[in-house]
Amino acid sequence: MRDEMDGRLWVDHHDDFSEAVDRAMSALRAGFGRLALWDGSSHQLMALVAAFAVTALTFNTTSA
Repeated sequence: MRDEMDGRLWVDHHDDFSEAVDRAMSALRAGFGRLALWDGSSHQLMALVAAFAVTALTFNTTSA
């Protein structure tokens, strides 16, 4: 019974999910395309964000 219910839910929502994934991938591709056209300041900003991310992820081990 559970498998039948799950199957019906999948069929009902499969197209919506596929379209959402397609939109997300298109937006990601467009974002990467714009990234290549930006000047150096965005690369510095991304490096700053990456540095903060690394610091945040490793802060617990380095503060002890």
